[in-house]
Amino acid sequence: MRIRVSSPNGDLSAQELDQFERDLEKIARRLHEFDDREEILADVLVKENEEGPNNHVSVELHYGRNHLRTTETGSADVHQLTREARDELLRQINDRSRRGHSSFAKGT
Repeated sequence: MRIRVSSPNGDLSAQELDQFERDLEKIARRLHEFDDREEILADVLVKENEEGPNNHVSVELHYGRNHLRTTETGSADVHQLTREARDELLRQINDRSRRGHSSFAKGT
């Protein structure tokens, strides 16, 4: 899985970039069948608001013929917002799987 992180508000350190990789590694594990034959690409856009409480993280995921996108905004740090975005993308991936919506797969 390839991850591209951009932040118009400033430079990100190598340590912060590694943290984004760790935040999104669950997606790579979930899509392991695509990793062998096709590239998985995650574009992360981070906007940290230093003057107010609202940070913004947008993640676009491309794998196979699929393109998913989610945005999280809040007062949490950007890595927490990235993990929330990851969880939303995993939900969307599960909804697109052959089993259908996750609540139907559970039998509820």
